[in-house]
Amino acid sequence: MLIIVWTGLGLLVVPLLMGVGIVGAILLENLIGPVGMPVGLAIGTVLLVVLGRAMNRDYNEHSLYGIPVQHWAWIQGFFTVFSVVLILLS
Repeated sequence: MLIIVWTGLGLLVVPLLMGVGIVGAILLENLIGPVGMPVGLAIGTVLLVVLGRAMNRDYNEHSLYGIPVQHWAWIQGFFTVFSVVLILLS
């Protein structure tokens, strides 16, 4: 059983992380090669920052698992950097 805890519009993190970041990475990887994955993840990361800051402008009322939307960009940014390192090592 999976329990998802969110406040406000925090549930938007799921489609932003999965939809834009990961699907964009897969599509761009098919179009431009291995560099497409970090580019797709970076686009998703920027979207998370922009939308998260806009939604939580006054105070952090939109969160997923207690983490505000804009801070999920740090997690996705980590995977972006990790994918760049993997590309450079291969």
